[in-house]
Amino acid sequence: SDKDWTIQFAYGLAQEFQRLLREAREEVKRETDEALKKEETRYKDTTDGTWLEEREDYYKALTESLYLERRARLVETLFAWWTDVLRASNGVAQLDLAHAKRETTALAVRFSVAEILKRIRFLEELRNHLGRNIHEALATEVAFLAIFTTKQQTSVQS
Repeated sequence: SDKDWTIQFAYGLAQEFQRLLREAREEVKRETDEALKKEETRYKDTTDGTWLEEREDYYKALTESLYLERRARLVETLFAWWTDVLRASNGVAQLDLAHAKRETTALAVRFSVAEILKRIRFLEELRNHLGRNIHEALATEVAFLAIFTTKQQTSVQS
């Protein structure tokens, strides 16, 4: 129901999304750190320090690049979700996330096409903000508050 889509709910989803991002960053960093250590072990006695510094820079850039790729995939999954909601609201059978059909169909019944499109626009805004180096956690929270809350929250709940 609409009362389930509170600010706390949206904030909780944003926190979970940020946790997934942190895990992705840590995993990428672990992988690239291991690769760098292997190179350092293999080449430390056979090459000059400048080459190793260049490799460190390379792995730093690789880490960031791989992380941004994973972050983009997470955002694209949200796009797929809301696009499936839109498809379901228009009676289109083909879905990107077929395993989530029950959930996306339930949201399609709950929201108007205009409300669904508005949420997709907020996702586009999030993607643009992340692409422009706006603070990741802040951009995520703002977007999730816009996407995952409903307007019927005028009364203060105790």
